[in-house]
Amino acid sequence: MKSSFLILLCLSAWGPAAVAQNQPLPTPSATDRFVTRLMDKAGIPGLSIALIRHNTVVYSQGYGLTKADSTQRVTPATVFDAASLSKPVFAYAVLQLVEAGLLDLDKPLYEYLPYADVAADERYKKITTRLVLSHASGLPNWRKDRRSNQLAMRYNPGERFGYSGEGFVYLQKVVEKITGKPINELMIERVFKPLQMTRSSYVWQPAFEADFAYPHDKESNPEDKGRFTQPNMAYSLQTTADDYARFVLALLNAKGLKPATIEQMLSHQRQLPKTFSGTEPLSPGLFWGLGIGIESTPSGDYFWHWGDNGTFRCYVTADRKRGDGIVYFTNSFNGLDIADDMVQQFIGGEHPAPAFLGID
Repeated sequence: MKSSFLILLCLSAWGPAAVAQNQPLPTPSATDRFVTRLMDKAGIPGLSIALIRHNTVVYSQGYGLTKADSTQRVTPATVFDAASLSKPVFAYAVLQLVEAGLLDLDKPLYEYLPYADVAADERYKKITTRLVLSHASGLPNWRKDRRSNQLAMRYNPGERFGYSGEGFVYLQKVVEKITGKPINELMIERVFKPLQMTRSSYVWQPAFEADFAYPHDKESNPEDKGRFTQPNMAYSLQTTADDYARFVLALLNAKGLKPATIEQMLSHQRQLPKTFSGTEPLSPGLFWGLGIGIESTPSGDYFWHWGDNGTFRCYVTADRKRGDGIVYFTNSFNGLDIADDMVQQFIGGEHPAPAFLGID
């Protein structure tokens, strides 16, 4: 949602303390102690987690408070901002439309719907669904003035990886045009109802009022909670860790999409740059699929994504071979500070550790 944000990328290898694959999960009490200790150290008021083992959710728990100055506890039903974790869910629905023949991955989007905001630059006519989902559309993450109807291209479409929320906004408009349905209605029909994601929506629902998380700044001060009235496929998803785990299971078990389509979604569409300015070299095993990140390692492939709306931060990763995964949401600016420890504890594997990298 922001013009500058944190992306979880792999920069350096884990040391000998890395958790071995296939080790049993810690007991619930040990898990609770571990998570609580990390939250206390990072200053995270509330967190919700769902753990997947062998394609099944085996543990789900809420920790801490929905608001630092309240007494309401986080539960598995507590609704959080998913931030950029909104994007993979939308990509899943988009690929359903591709399977149905309503959308072509490689047909220019302007042929479905011209986009006045960027029409002054003829290069936009080369933007396709594939390029949007793999973040190679050439559009910026967000336009400089969010109130402006003018959007400038940054790169030639297909030229390079460039993370872009604006690309998802354009694709959202195209999907609404070709289906003739409001986007949140389409997501309910194609994703939330079939996957039993009963506490999920891209716009605020009255049912969320009884149990939702407030955002908190770096010092754990609560802030006002925004209630999205307009859906945005790049960042407005409201959901729970339990609901999002159901989506992860759909990817692991090829539910709602043909196995071949899942393979394409989780394939290497675009390799991430070898370096970004001022950083160490990035792992050559980092790629982007169709709507989600891919990490290729000697022991297998993982898919992953992060969410960052500033004061809501969250993370998901899953091992395709083992069917293991973790989903966690926090109501804190500090929520991604614990990603490395969480992945090591609950996923493990011989792959580089996530580190934070700022991108404009």
